[in-house]
Amino acid sequence: MKRRKLTPAERRQIYDKMAGRCAYCGCEISIKNMQVDHIKPVSRGGGDDADNLFPACRSCNHRKGTSSLEHFRHEVEQFPVVLMRHNVTYRNAVRFGLVEHKPGKVAFYFEKAGDNTCQKEN
Repeated sequence: MKRRKLTPAERRQIYDKMAGRCAYCGCEISIKNMQVDHIKPVSRGGGDDADNLFPACRSCNHRKGTSSLEHFRHEVEQFPVVLMRHNVTYRNAVRFGLVEHKPGKVAFYFEKAGDNTCQKEN
């Protein structure tokens, strides 16, 4: 499926959905640096309609890639586990109380903000 170029008005509408924040991590982003993410990836049948598009920072958009929301959530939830297993600097920072090792469930910014435009994938 060939993706169409969004108009400036459409980009502004997507940006405004989260008031200038990444829908996933919640960091502030400028409209210039905003990337538009397909909530349900095009490769999984998602379209270019506004209700399938979220503003995302570069880091979250690249990390999510073509993953479903739940797969992306699982990957993020594994970050502390992977760091503890593979990174001695992280383990030492935990031992010295500089970092709190806190595995757990992840709620994306759009979920905390109460946005209901996201449709879960089947």
